[in-house]
Amino acid sequence: MKRLLILFLSASFLAGCSSGFVYQRKPDPTRDAPKVPVKVAVVAFQDGTEDFTSRGNIIGGHLFNLARTDINGFSLNTGAAFSVSSLPAAQWSKSLAEDLDASGAFRSVKFVFGPSEVTDEEIVVEGSLTKANFTTIDDKPDEFLLHLKVHRMPGKAVVREGDAGKSGIRPPGLTSGCFGYGGCVVDRIHGYLNGVMQGIFTDIRRDLVLALAPPPARKPDAPGQESPEEVIRRILGKQ
Repeated sequence: MKRLLILFLSASFLAGCSSGFVYQRKPDPTRDAPKVPVKVAVVAFQDGTEDFTSRGNIIGGHLFNLARTDINGFSLNTGAAFSVSSLPAAQWSKSLAEDLDASGAFRSVKFVFGPSEVTDEEIVVEGSLTKANFTTIDDKPDEFLLHLKVHRMPGKAVVREGDAGKSGIRPPGLTSGCFGYGGCVVDRIHGYLNGVMQGIFTDIRRDLVLALAPPPARKPDAPGQESPEEVIRRILGKQ
């Protein structure tokens, strides 16, 4: 029994174990993006995902709720012992805060665990992770969805509320060529998940900038030129 345990631990080491998912922000293609001079706080998201960890089997494939479970190599039918780390709701919010801050689109952005930690931030982003489904079932899409509510302080007026997410079949052959080496599979899946999050966060950032940007200043009327209101009154006066 002791020998079997040693062999299993050795196989696990050789297969490669997950060191934990770390979000890697994709650099912006341009630095000329619009900027909003406000301080933003992102509050830790709630877990609003369905109450399950995984469903299915090796033969038909698995559906994993990454908000609540890791993925082990045996479930991926690789025959190797390793794990792909979970992505709980709080990690999504922390990664979003890091992404928004690194973008330079705001005066400052910080992650907080609760509303009580908000200090002088003008904008507060709250929300929940409602889907975090990763599947190995053929023709079944992965689904990742956030529901966000953006408040303007101090009155907590809702500036924006809605969903942001991604649904689609993951790339075929994502882990092909790894030959059962766990480190390779982990790196490939982490890279895929990074791409998913990058796309979602880009959409959120763009939407947030548009929602918070001040309206364009109205150009003054040229001297001697009628304003739109004066034109309307003149037309109505002739009828």
